[in-house]
Amino acid sequence: MNMSASTATARASLAYPVIILGRDDSGKAHASFFPATDAQPASRAASLMGMFSLKADSDAVRSLLPKLPKGKLFDSGKAFVPFVKQDLYQQIAAHLPEADRAKAETVRTTPADVSQQGHAATPSNVPEGWSKIVVGSLVLATEDPLEGWFEATVIELKPDNILRLQWRHYLDLPPFNRRLEDVALLHPSMKP
Repeated sequence: MNMSASTATARASLAYPVIILGRDDSGKAHASFFPATDAQPASRAASLMGMFSLKADSDAVRSLLPKLPKGKLFDSGKAFVPFVKQDLYQQIAAHLPEADRAKAETVRTTPADVSQQGHAATPSNVPEGWSKIVVGSLVLATEDPLEGWFEATVIELKPDNILRLQWRHYLDLPPFNRRLEDVALLHPSMKP
């Protein structure tokens, strides 16, 4: 094998960063990038979540990477894919294969909200203050403030001001704990 053939073979087998994108059950746009080292598990996560994965194998797609939040993979095989602005989502979706472009605009359906006990956990209220938070309250939580804040439902009040939460739009992710002072409140005029 000559040098140019081996170089071409090496390029063909290179892993590229991956963008995962899709819409949730509310029609909100989600997209994030995953480094080349996470390309395969990120692509599997996209499939499991009913989302799309796009290899950043062209300059046009790679130019979008700095505009996107970095995604996070979970042990469950799923991924955390934050919200993005509509115009950025459409720029990314334009690079999908033609057959997937229309599908990327459809609203993804998710099962009804379910708590860890299997009961409906649809948010029952938007509290007006921290002292009014009860099971069923809708609050905002974050994995990292640079990634954004997302809706979570309170599924349990624990001792020492600890809240047991479930992501509202990521029901396949496990419940998690946050201290009361580490959540944010929605404006009372916002109704789920």
